[in-house]
Amino acid sequence: MSHVPGQHLHELPAGARGVVRHIEPADDALYRLMAMGLCVGREVEVIRQGNPLIVRLLGARVGVAERVARHIVVERHT
Repeated sequence: MSHVPGQHLHELPAGARGVVRHIEPADDALYRLMAMGLCVGREVEVIRQGNPLIVRLLGARVGVAERVARHIVVERHT
């Protein structure tokens, strides 16, 4: 678990938006997401819960495995 305030991406419900606050070290799948534009300060929106989790990132829908989403800490918008 991270000490950065916020929730892990897989904990956000469908329709929720948030800003990435921290990315914990993980595997190559996470680095591929980072190459697609996932970075600290980037806004993401959860389109669908599940495995894979579907998020909107820079206008594109991206599938994220739950094991990867557990490494992404997001500050949810209210």
